[in-house]
Amino acid sequence: MLKEDIKALTFDTGGTILDWHTGFKNGFETLKKKYNFDYESSKMANLMRKKSLSLVTSQKEKELINFDIAHQRAVNEINNEFKLGLSDDDKLYLYYTVPCKLNAWKDFKNSFLSLKEKFLCVSFTLLSNRLVFKNSKYNKISWDLILSCETLEIYKPDISAYLKTSGLLQIDSSACAMVACHCFDLNAAKKAGFKTIFVKRLKEWGEDTEINIAGDYDLIVEDFNELKESLC
Repeated sequence: MLKEDIKALTFDTGGTILDWHTGFKNGFETLKKKYNFDYESSKMANLMRKKSLSLVTSQKEKELINFDIAHQRAVNEINNEFKLGLSDDDKLYLYYTVPCKLNAWKDFKNSFLSLKEKFLCVSFTLLSNRLVFKNSKYNKISWDLILSCETLEIYKPDISAYLKTSGLLQIDSSACAMVACHCFDLNAAKKAGFKTIFVKRLKEWGEDTEINIAGDYDLIVEDFNELKESLC
């Protein structure tokens, strides 16, 4: 059985654990009310995420930036594209303050505590060290270990990031399971020999989120409650 083969669960954190969309949307909504902007805050939140995620996942080893810088660049681009005229303080609020106060999905916390009793539970994340530390404290999440790609100096979906993670854990990749709602993450993890667990996040990108399972995974679950029932 799958659960008997797993020693470590490595978790994508930015979307699988944290509701970035609502956090970003609320940030844009605050400025919308402040300046009477006419944009749709939900669409602006998704644009910020799309731009920053693309920057982080497409970079090359010698040109590494963390997610804080990616958020800054995304906000600067949005400010210019939409001619918003945001002040430095407004931009700082969007790219620096908002992303470190994201709420965890409601199904995560209790299920995580049960999973942690049985498995090594690791935040294996694209988020910067600052963001994963801040958000973990904000949500009172106590990881067994945090391995940010910023620390690894290799960013997912580079296969080397997964291999380095299993090496640091001193656990064979076949005994590690990547838990994520992102196919690009799971597909790369599978190539590295990880077990793969897809968690559906029906509102990751807001109400219009489309779930596209583009891979063959060891386990597909609706939420963390189902994951707990499957593994514990």
